[in-house]
Amino acid sequence: MSFSRSSFDHLTDATYQEHALNPSSVTSSVITRSDLQRSATAHMLHDLNRAIEPLKPTSMERMLDIGCGFGGLAAFVGRTLRISEIHGIDKDADVLGEARQKSVRTHHLDVSKSGLPYPDGHFDLIISFGMLDYLPCFDPLLQEIGRVTRTGGHVLISLPNLASWHNRIAILLGYQPRDVEVSREVLAGVHPWYKRRQESPVGHIHTVTTSAFSELMTHHGFETLKITGAVPQGMIARYQMSEFIDKLFASRPTLARRFFYLGAKRST
Repeated sequence: MSFSRSSFDHLTDATYQEHALNPSSVTSSVITRSDLQRSATAHMLHDLNRAIEPLKPTSMERMLDIGCGFGGLAAFVGRTLRISEIHGIDKDADVLGEARQKSVRTHHLDVSKSGLPYPDGHFDLIISFGMLDYLPCFDPLLQEIGRVTRTGGHVLISLPNLASWHNRIAILLGYQPRDVEVSREVLAGVHPWYKRRQESPVGHIHTVTTSAFSELMTHHGFETLKITGAVPQGMIARYQMSEFIDKLFASRPTLARRFFYLGAKRST
């Protein structure tokens, strides 16, 4: 899903060099400035690589990225795991041209209004990063993900953590968690720090704790394999103290700001 471009206005060439043009040839060839401007996960490639580590010995042929954006993350995961057929869907038609340039087979689709246009058991891996929290309800899409994932196939989903350390502090101080927006017009109830940055609502309807999401995925036919924490970088963690605390709690997914869920579809 997209973020407001103003959230990324402070990106500098140095930031781009740090996150996109690192020594990994896979990363430097597919993660573009467009990906960094659109996706928080594009700033967390170290954590993403750690999350997909258990999948590296697995042979996979076909994957799907739901909310693929400009395609950099789909291409990064696909090439890292040596997946030959990479698919991506997004409701924003304007981003799909660049995704196709990165060898992503794209489909223009709003998943909040339509099911996934693929046959049952079609994919070995489905990924979705920071997209589910824009939907009014998780169940319809998770049912579709379960349908198009083969038995024994995998899902990797990233979301903001409702029970993160900074959300717990916000609630204790009487503030609204940033990742749960109650208005499309005004950023209501959040800490003044966000308002000083002149942030506006971007569409975060709700998010979950790690335990709630694991339980939900079990309900939809998946076995939880691993949940890892992630450290926001670039656009989010701009203060040294925040960065220090983020890194401290990254090893505790229940407290981390974001998490990656890795699951496998159970046989029925």
